[in-house]
Amino acid sequence: MGILKVSNGMENMSGNYPVLLKRRAESMMKLAVRLLQEGEHDLVVLNAEYAVQLYIKSLLYRLSGEEWRGRSARTLLGALALILEENRLKEVAEKIYDFTRRNRRILAELDEAHTRSIYGAFEYSRDQARAIVDIAQSIIKLIKEIEEVIFKRAR
Repeated sequence: MGILKVSNGMENMSGNYPVLLKRRAESMMKLAVRLLQEGEHDLVVLNAEYAVQLYIKSLLYRLSGEEWRGRSARTLLGALALILEENRLKEVAEKIYDFTRRNRRILAELDEAHTRSIYGAFEYSRDQARAIVDIAQSIIKLIKEIEEVIFKRAR
């Protein structure tokens, strides 16, 4: 599935939309961790994957003013890196490129998690679910670090 930028006509909105996306992402990540403890491994990976999508999209919206569609964490991270490069933040974009190179295999698994957790013929194991939660938490941490750098510079 490709990625699509959708102008929502609210570019001057007060910033509530990215805050809402972040709040949802954080709630889904907390839910994923709780579900891991409860042994609901398919739902763990589904919620962790959603959390990543929403967190990345919150920053994409802040930087571009546009709503982003698509589910692939790799594609969304790539779009974010390109936007950073376009805004003369190549060294920040390099953090994303380095992260994706180091985590290529598990990022591919994260991208498949949405479909496989709902429609797949197998169930995720605890170890598989834990690995998805770990990469999701790492991505969210990376995005938070990037936000800190970007918006600290803007002050």
